Amino acid sequence: MTHYLPKNAHRIFEREQFAFKQLKENRTSEEIEQIKLEYKEVWHAWKELHLSVFEELSADFSFEKPKIESWTNGWNLRNHFWSAYRLTDEPNSNACLAVLLNRRQLQVYLMYQHYKSDLRVGDAQTYNQALSQLYEWSKSIHLTDYYIWPQQAHELENHLLLTDYLSDNQKQVELANLIEQTSFQIGKLHYTSETLNDEKTFILEGFKELMPLFQRTINQT
Repeated sequence: MTHYLPKNAHRIFEREQFAFKQLKENRTSEEIEQIKLEYKEVWHAWKELHLSVFEELSADFSFEKPKIESWTNGWNLRNHFWSAYRLTDEPNSNACLAVLLNRRQLQVYLMYQHYKSDLRVGDAQTYNQALSQLYEWSKSIHLTDYYIWPQQAHELENHLLLTDYLSDNQKQVELANLIEQTSFQIGKLHYTSETLNDEKTFILEGFKELMPLFQRTINQT
């Protein structure tokens, strides 16, 4: 078992204020510097985790070096850490594999990145056609911990278990209606209230299970 992230790393996101302007109004300079140090410690561990995931993943697949979002956007502390992975032969695809850590969950998932999507390749409607392939794809994976949700759902919301989605036609219709103008996301979720023995293995297992579906979304575009 290999732990890259500090114990209870998710707790750095358990705060009401993320804007530096607000923090300066309510915290001393020393307190703010301590918060920054805590963020940097967890973020550097997060970065090392993803570089290690990338190295091991590259033994079986051809990926670009992951996009690892910074711990701040300049004006705010992040309320989560996020990384995105794209294939070497499709570096500009809107579809990507991603990992997100917030105060509640570690998410390993397939997504369509809407932000600046006009600068990349692939449209959301074509990506959403992968919904028709979920049942067949799901036969080859362990469904435990898998969820599916509309892109616009808040990341802290309770998402729909994939097993429930696959077994309920009404839920399938509801999701299709919700994503008419957007897209769906699907992946493995680990809740931070439970112990995770090896976050790297969890991410790699999720990526390898999602790869066939990811490649299908790429080939559709």
